[in-house]
Amino acid sequence: MLKERIPTPEEHFGFNIGDDRKLADWSEIVEYFWEVSKKTDKIIVEELGKTTEGNPFILATISSSKNLKNLEKIRKIQLQLLDPEKLSDNEAEKLIIEGKTIVIISCSIHSTEVGGSQMSVNLLHHLISSEDSKVKEILDNVILLLVPSLNPDGNRIVCEWYKKYLNTPYEGTSPPWLYHKYAGHDNNRDWFMFVLPETKIAVEKIHNRWHPQIVYDLHQMGKKGPRLYVPPYKDPIDPNVDPILVSGINFMGINMAHALTIAGKGGVTIAWGFDAWTPARAYQHYHGGIRILSEAASCDIATPIEVKESEIENERGFKGREARWTHPLPWKGGKWSLKDIVEYEFIAAMALLDNAAKFRERWVRGSYEIGKRSLKITNNQTTFIIPKEQTDPVTTIELLNVLKMGDVRLYKTNEPLTMDGRTYSDGTIIVPTNQPYGRFAKTMLEKQNYPDLRINPTDAPEIPYDVTAHTLGLNMGVIVDQTTNKINCSLELVKEIHVKKGLLFEEGKPYYIFNSEINASTKVTNLLLRKGYTVHRICEWEEINGTIFKPGSFVVEEKEGLEKLLREFTENGINFYGIEELPEIAFTINDPKIGIYKSWSGNADEGWLRLVLEEYKYEYKSLSPQDIRNGNLITKFDVIIFPDQVRDSIVEGMKAQRGAEPSKYEPKYRIGLGEEGIRAIQEFLNEGGSVITLNKSSIFAIKDLLAPVENALEGLKEQEFYCPGSILKVNVDESHPVGYGYSREASVMFVNGVAFNMKDEGYAVVKYPEADPLQSGWILGEKKIRGKAAIVDINAGNGYMVLFGFSPHFRYQTRGTLKMLFNAIYYCAS
Repeated sequence: MLKERIPTPEEHFGFNIGDDRKLADWSEIVEYFWEVSKKTDKIIVEELGKTTEGNPFILATISSSKNLKNLEKIRKIQLQLLDPEKLSDNEAEKLIIEGKTIVIISCSIHSTEVGGSQMSVNLLHHLISSEDSKVKEILDNVILLLVPSLNPDGNRIVCEWYKKYLNTPYEGTSPPWLYHKYAGHDNNRDWFMFVLPETKIAVEKIHNRWHPQIVYDLHQMGKKGPRLYVPPYKDPIDPNVDPILVSGINFMGINMAHALTIAGKGGVTIAWGFDAWTPARAYQHYHGGIRILSEAASCDIATPIEVKESEIENERGFKGREARWTHPLPWKGGKWSLKDIVEYEFIAAMALLDNAAKFRERWVRGSYEIGKRSLKITNNQTTFIIPKEQTDPVTTIELLNVLKMGDVRLYKTNEPLTMDGRTYSDGTIIVPTNQPYGRFAKTMLEKQNYPDLRINPTDAPEIPYDVTAHTLGLNMGVIVDQTTNKINCSLELVKEIHVKKGLLFEEGKPYYIFNSEINASTKVTNLLLRKGYTVHRICEWEEINGTIFKPGSFVVEEKEGLEKLLREFTENGINFYGIEELPEIAFTINDPKIGIYKSWSGNADEGWLRLVLEEYKYEYKSLSPQDIRNGNLITKFDVIIFPDQVRDSIVEGMKAQRGAEPSKYEPKYRIGLGEEGIRAIQEFLNEGGSVITLNKSSIFAIKDLLAPVENALEGLKEQEFYCPGSILKVNVDESHPVGYGYSREASVMFVNGVAFNMKDEGYAVVKYPEADPLQSGWILGEKKIRGKAAIVDINAGNGYMVLFGFSPHFRYQTRGTLKMLFNAIYYCAS
């Protein structure tokens, strides 16, 4: 019931939502939500936490006043139905009668895709103020969890940029930097690692509290394709997604497309472009809910555009000017504006909510059936075994915490376990998949076998929407075994997971040694360097008091306060051993002075790199093209890192970036390194500086810095070699400083990367094996990469170049290859 009249969006903002060249920024949207909440008992607004840059992350829970009074009871019903082990069928039937359809609508995680957040204001006003019978039915039968922005920081960044250039020649462009401090467009690829504060808030405080049946996630895409995409998804769909959810996605998506067509909205398409393979974007698919993705055609932020019918693109099978069963009402072209986006998305959202209300019993019953199936023990039921003994126990804890965050139940053995010919010690972690959210554990821990969808082997590959592999154990360097046999030993539910505190052995010695196999050792080393301690790395195997230390182990020299500090650092799970003397063959490492190339392009790999370095206590400075062109780099930096970026974009700037319009930006944002910048980097190398290039930026090192290697994959057609995001086996020279802390074999994430043919100079630190390297995902033409180098070390001038053919920190998911990056930094700076 309304306590007071609800102000319209026009009254609050001073314009109608969707008006040309008008944007509501985050503070205004938040203010409106709070204002509405004070005038009605149909909404509860909560601030769930702060974002990366300190903005409020809000949730609006919208339903009838009766439902909101019984909110906790309704929430518990939903969780009981998805975990029905203790429910009889009769008890479940009573809960199904009482339960409600739980819907999340989440908006504008990609902040240049402004329509969703803007539309949320209209949706809020309509649901609260309308007397329409359909709205009443929705409020009576649905609990709507409305998230007006999954990236409030980006909303502010984009709004400020847009308003700054309004009524100038540069109006309507995206900012030339990331719209999330670290992740940019990759922020919706964080839904299984849970790195970002925004992801943690959304998962912990919304998804896991409710496990909704329906999630609607609003996005935008390019300007000249369909006007709106909704599911069904194209193949492949991860086989771990329950068939009830797959059919529910199809049911809901077609319902929404139908509503839009009835409303005369042309250009709506289904079953095109987007698959449902990766959990990085679809957490709910493994937690009892469908994910409905909509992608609206974009305009220039809030500035309208004109699209001629002849310009409507035919891409990825979309025949924009032809009526098809997936696209029955073509759009004829014309003006396309933010108002159009808001209208399409509003109709789609209301159709979804109408369906959720009318078919409440079906959606609620679906939760119960999914819950029952998840608990069912089948033949060849998979169980995962994570041994207690791991090379990096701290990263192992990180993996287990990912599973815990995903509401997976973990158990540990209380006695030794023998399984499939191997004996595991007590304290081994057991992950059964017959549990409510066991499908999440299964997809995250098993190896992916992505299907080749081509009809003929000579055809070009069907392009996946995202990467094809996400196996946590391989990506994180953690041993994960699996069995289909029954676990016959005593198990205990794991309630909390903590890093086991390390120990300080042999106090009072002049040196302390600790191994480098644990990622956390790098964090400790950087803190020691920052506090002025001298740290060395040993170059050969050492046995000290019965403990084996591999090449690369760290040795810190005693100085006042060291032992107190090391005791604090044992909290990181690291053991420190006092020794009498420094091993004979060792080198001193410096506190590295790091520069990171930051082009005017909003490069997500650059953002993730900054986050990783900050997490591991490195200090760095970002370098724009202008900074590098100014030269004199050797006085400020030991090493400069070029994140994954295509060579032409590094050198030429915006004119080489796909879809960019350089003339719509101020000249200072258009440039790349150019010849001036290339010369500055070459001088930096000649004067003793070093360069690290990651993935595609290594082509820049080959072509412009004259690295004496070749890209073995250059010029190959996709039919000959294609690897769009798969985990590959590599062989590591663990005696080389870049390979320190590794065993002979490791795994890397290869995403359209580079493989090196060596010439007479340089050294291959990491190589692909002569056998098939594929461990998880999909690769075509794997023979083209066999025996090729994945990381090369090259003397360059008086410094080094270390070229990676992959990104070792990819989306901060590949914890298993972080040490390669850290090693390269220490090596180049020492």
